[in-house]
Amino acid sequence: MSPGSVISIPHVLHVMRPAAGGMLTHLELLLKGLGRAGFELTAACPVDELVLQHMRAAGIARILPLDVGDAVRPLADPLIIGRFSRFLEEHPFDIIHAHGAKAGLITRLALNWRRRLPYPVIVSYHNEILPESRHVRQRRMRYLAERCLAGSTSHFIAVSPPIKEELITVIGCSPDQVSLIPNGIELPEPESQEDWTAVRRTCRLRWGWPDETDGFIVGTACRLTWEKGPDLLIKAAELALARERSLRFVIIGDGPMAEELRQAARNLGILPFVRFLGYQRDARQLFPAFDAFVLPSRTEGWPLSLMEAMAVGLPVVAAGTGGAAYMVESGRTGILVRPGNAEELAEALILLARNKELAEKLGRAAAHHAYCHFSAEAMVARVKEVYDEVLSQTSSASLLREGGK
Repeated sequence: MSPGSVISIPHVLHVMRPAAGGMLTHLELLLKGLGRAGFELTAACPVDELVLQHMRAAGIARILPLDVGDAVRPLADPLIIGRFSRFLEEHPFDIIHAHGAKAGLITRLALNWRRRLPYPVIVSYHNEILPESRHVRQRRMRYLAERCLAGSTSHFIAVSPPIKEELITVIGCSPDQVSLIPNGIELPEPESQEDWTAVRRTCRLRWGWPDETDGFIVGTACRLTWEKGPDLLIKAAELALARERSLRFVIIGDGPMAEELRQAARNLGILPFVRFLGYQRDARQLFPAFDAFVLPSRTEGWPLSLMEAMAVGLPVVAAGTGGAAYMVESGRTGILVRPGNAEELAEALILLARNKELAEKLGRAAAHHAYCHFSAEAMVARVKEVYDEVLSQTSSASLLREGGK
């Protein structure tokens, strides 16, 4: 390198929708890895204590308060877009990376608000773009918006094969514009096994189920929303407990269905067999206390909790939707059931509770699969490749424009 040459560190703005649980953990890992990879990072996100904790852990020092919301808000969104657009006019970035469809919508509209701002935009999709659960009018509006804005998007990242397929076949994105980059996790060290034994004993004692009993504890960790299917788990628990009384259930997470689920467990007479722990900052630290992990989602992206459960050697029972259908090989690393089917969920849980040897065999295979496929380092490296490609294309386009003057 010649004396006097200047090295430019790419400055990336990450735009985030409201998030909790696995989504926030994913963002923390990604931002931490990208910072180590040499990118200068700024976050635009809702400001609350939980988000700030994750941003601090990721080493993010610059934060723009920005509430992009989850749903479309006809009154609030134009104001947010206008303010964000003015900020982007005054603070240029080398790349803008939006996480989630709503963040992607707000970002691209802000860049086209009054005049086209030529910043490359990457949008990551963590869930179905046009889920069946949405009203048909909302789906139509979302479809039109995505089709219209696809042309002003540099690159798309899908966290699961179904989302990649949806972007290409439904939204009409070019296959060259879409990268499949599943979320990754920090894999536990092999020597953690001894610590896990202590966690198992301590947690079970705290929950009122001492480790010496014959109980088979099934855990889950998710946002308590309809999409995640916690009501299906309560129904499956009722069905399973009618035939297998050794089963116990631990539900980690918070959300709009929390009180409804507690009331349902109480009404069904299964509350003594269920523990509701609410939101836990490090939920996966409790996973070694489980005998199996369950994720009954109606829709999914690439669930972080499922990877974390597999990494600690838990057999998993999951609804075969979204990324879960690709993460779990039914009969080898876990059991897949049909989405929305509480009866199949109950049968799978009974099978594992009555066949501990099978549960342990599935758990060992799950851990091996996780160590081979779920590392955060691989995820960060893939995202960096996308950044490098987008920056290279932007540089080439700038040179062409200058050459044509």
